[in-house]
Amino acid sequence: MEEVKEIIAKLEPHKLPIVKIQPLPRKAENIWSSKFGGKPYWLKGKHLPKNKEGNDLYLLAQINFEEVPPLSGFPNKGILQFFIENDDLYGMDFDRPIKEIITSPDGYRVIYHEEIIQTLSDLEQKLPEANSDSLLPLTNEYALSFKLEEELPSPTDYRFDGIAGDIYDYDDDVAEYIYDNFVSVGSKLGGYANFTQDDPRRENKHEKWLLLFQLDSEWEGEIEIMWGDLGVGNFFIREEDFKNGDFTKIWYNWDCS
Repeated sequence: MEEVKEIIAKLEPHKLPIVKIQPLPRKAENIWSSKFGGKPYWLKGKHLPKNKEGNDLYLLAQINFEEVPPLSGFPNKGILQFFIENDDLYGMDFDRPIKEIITSPDGYRVIYHEEIIQTLSDLEQKLPEANSDSLLPLTNEYALSFKLEEELPSPTDYRFDGIAGDIYDYDDDVAEYIYDNFVSVGSKLGGYANFTQDDPRRENKHEKWLLLFQLDSEWEGEIEIMWGDLGVGNFFIREEDFKNGDFTKIWYNWDCS
């Protein structure tokens, strides 16, 4: 289709590098290893993230950057952790303004450990973790593998319209092809975000929120990750904070169909 070729030509200059993340049907090798779910790497004497009611938040994902292919702008060492609340909203806050949520999050946290201590006696062992009774997108621990790739802008990402036009103006067969081939599904670091509804950043374009981490639903073989009804979870960071390596003001969102 000639129109598809023209659209791809517009998208090509806007390719972004990403690290695709594949969960594996086994537990991580060490407590400081990259993983989805399981017990977090945590130093003794530090307090785990809690919600306003004093309940512990649960580890959703842990990325050890020593195990990750180099990706522009991301750390090359340390551990980045994503915690959420064990409730039926997965820690999402629908009642407060975004600016208030990111400065004082309740149902989620993002924690960066610049240095990794690998002395087990210095690390906390008795920690909460997802299990079969949890109200979480995952109930098991999965080791991770990583692969450096590139991706074109996704039609679900708010930036797509400014690059290639409104997809709803395309012919049906063209729009279907674009959705089938360029929606940025899967778990990853960086790149363009996927949504089952709409990109919430559309109302905050001036702040340039970038995708930091995406955890997608996956239900195949021994892997069971499910955000509601085949949804997806995203963590966004302001461009300026990303450049400065500041992970203290993260915007968390998930949606499902």
